[in-house]
Amino acid sequence: MDVIDIDNDEHGWFDLLPAGSDQVTRMASLWKDEERGYRAVLVDFPDDWRRDLVGNQPAQEEMVSLTGAMYINGLRAAVGQLLVGVPHGTRSATYNDPDTRVLVWFSGESGGWQDGPHDPPLDMEVVDLVPGVVRPPAEGMVGSIEVHEDVAGKTFDVDVDLLWLHERKFVHLAPGEVAPDAGGLCVVKRWA
Repeated sequence: MDVIDIDNDEHGWFDLLPAGSDQVTRMASLWKDEERGYRAVLVDFPDDWRRDLVGNQPAQEEMVSLTGAMYINGLRAAVGQLLVGVPHGTRSATYNDPDTRVLVWFSGESGGWQDGPHDPPLDMEVVDLVPGVVRPPAEGMVGSIEVHEDVAGKTFDVDVDLLWLHERKFVHLAPGEVAPDAGGLCVVKRWA
C-alpha cells in the first residue's frame, strides 16, 4: 500500500481533451480497476478552462476540489465539498476558478459524451464534506462516500479510497487492509 502525496508533481501526468471542450486538462491516475471501470484521477484545469456545451456521459463522476473550485450547472463545488454526478447527469456551463485541482472518482465506461441533457434530465448536487455519510448508497450509483474523524487502524469490507483533505494524502485499500495513520479528517470512497 502506497500513501500518495497529492501535491507531489511526479504522478505520471498526461494531457486529455475532455469531451465538449477545446482545452486540454492535465490528469494523473491514482488508482484504477479496469475490469470494473473504477478509477481515481487527479485533474489540473488551466485557469481559463471551460465547456460551454450541454451534454451527458455514462460514467458516474464524484469530484472533490483540492484547490480552487468547479462550476457545473450553476453549482459551485469548492474545497471541502463534493460534487456528485450520477451517470448521464446533465453537464452545462462548466468552468473553474484559477488554480483548480480536483480528485475525481469515476465509475463506469469513459467517453460516450452525448450532446444535450439525458431524457429524462438528471441533475448533479454539491454536498459538504462533514463527518458522517455524505453520499449514501443509491440505485444506479456505485458505492458511497463517508467522512470520518479518523480512520487509523480501521479495516473495510470492500475496496476503499481514503483521501485526507488537510494532509493532502491518498491511498487505495483492498478489503481487510489496515488504514494507515495519515492524520485527521478522512473522506472514504467505498467502491461497493
